[in-house]
Amino acid sequence: MTGKGWLRWIIVVIPAALAAFSSATLAQETEGWIISPGEVPVSGIRLGESRTGTITVYNNKDFPATVSMSAEIPYQGNLTPGYEPIPDTAWISLTPQYFELGQYSEQEVDLTVTIPSTGDWGGKHYECWLRATFDTMGMLQVKLDSRLLLSTSTAYARGTNWVLIGAIAGGVVVAGTMVFSNRRKLKRWLGRW
Repeated sequence: MTGKGWLRWIIVVIPAALAAFSSATLAQETEGWIISPGEVPVSGIRLGESRTGTITVYNNKDFPATVSMSAEIPYQGNLTPGYEPIPDTAWISLTPQYFELGQYSEQEVDLTVTIPSTGDWGGKHYECWLRATFDTMGMLQVKLDSRLLLSTSTAYARGTNWVLIGAIAGGVVVAGTMVFSNRRKLKRWLGRW
C-alpha cells in the first residue's frame, strides 16, 4: 500500500471495526440467559411524543424460567457519562411484564417510551435500566439489565392544530364575502390606479 492507502485504511477500517464489535450495543448475558440489545439509544424524542421498540429475552437453559420485566432507575455511580437518572419510570412501558420462558426459547418485549409534554424535560440525557429478572423454580434469581439512553429534544410533539386551521378558514370566508359584496366599489377603486 502507498502512503495514502494506509491512511485511508486507518481512517475507514479501524473505526468501522470498533463500531461493529463495540460491546456497548451487544447483548447482556449470564449463565445462558440473555437480554438483547444491551443498550437501547433513543435520541431526539420530543416532549409529549412516544417511541416504540423491542428488546428480546432469551433462555438458553434446559429448564424454564419465569421472567419479570421492569424499568429501574440506575445508581448514580453506574450511569453512562453525560446522562442523569430518568426522573420517572412511568415514562417506560414494557409489554408483557411477566411471562414464562420455556427452555431454549426467546420472547420479544415491546418497549414504549413516552415523555410528558409538561415539565422541564427537554434538551437532556436520561438513562434507565430495562431489567429482566429470571426466576427458576424459586431456587435462583438472575437479573440482567439493558441500558435505555434517552436524549430529549426541546421541541414539542405537534399534532394537527384544528383551532388554527378553523381560524384561517374562517378568515378566508369572511374576506371572500367582503370582496364579493363590495365588488363594484372595489372595481371602481382599482380603476383609479
